[in-house]
Amino acid sequence: MFDLILRYRNSILALLLVIHPMVLILVGRQANTPDLGLFGGSLVRAISTTQSVSEQAVGGIGDIWSRYVRLVEVNEENERLLRDVARLEEERVRLLGVMQENARLRAMVGFQVAEPRLQLRAARVIARDITPYFRVVRIRLEAGEGIAQPNLPVVAPSGLVGQVTTVVGDYCDVMLTVDTQSAIDVLVQRNRARGILRGLGHENDYYARIAYLLERDEVRPGDVVVTSGLAGRFPSELIVGHIIEVVESDVGLYQEVIVRPSVDFSRLEEVFLITGVEDF
Repeated sequence: MFDLILRYRNSILALLLVIHPMVLILVGRQANTPDLGLFGGSLVRAISTTQSVSEQAVGGIGDIWSRYVRLVEVNEENERLLRDVARLEEERVRLLGVMQENARLRAMVGFQVAEPRLQLRAARVIARDITPYFRVVRIRLEAGEGIAQPNLPVVAPSGLVGQVTTVVGDYCDVMLTVDTQSAIDVLVQRNRARGILRGLGHENDYYARIAYLLERDEVRPGDVVVTSGLAGRFPSELIVGHIIEVVESDVGLYQEVIVRPSVDFSRLEEVFLITGVEDF
């Protein structure tokens, strides 16, 4: 018998699902009569119990379904919020880049206004070839070829960058002030002490030194170093850097002075070529 029920359990279940509503309707009609009899009362009680269990089961299924729907909605909301956060972060990064570029361009314009004596042409740094022995950047002119030529000074709003060594069309290679082959006649602005600025060629920094600075010249850390304007290569009074260390020698006529450039060469993006200097 049990095997027979198992074999036809699906059919029996389907039949009960069909009969159950009909029985409920029938019992509901009989429940309106005052005398149900023993069998009718028992049937009503049985059906009532079935109804109660059915309602609880349906209610439980409804609660589970509601929770599932809410969970799906929460997951969808989380995914939407994550997309919004990613979009806002992308916009923040883009706006930060625009603000930084605007700040650099404002500094460029400010430098042009502050130095009316200089004839300037804008250029953009496109590559770096920086080793302990060669400190060079490559720039592209913004105003077309035919402007640059070797030995032209290159500056940034923060100070002297170097000088042009090679020109190919719109592109120029610039030897930085901290290259070991660079030699720039400079002054200590405070007391006009004079020397020659050369790169140290260190691998991990951009420091330079002032050679031929006499022992009697009193200089100290923090002093500003500027171009002297002698030798005709660089205009005078362009800031080069700041003295960070003074090493006095027990012998000889000169002292060792270490200079940190005013230009952050690791972050250099826009520069000017000085194509001429007007007399004032």
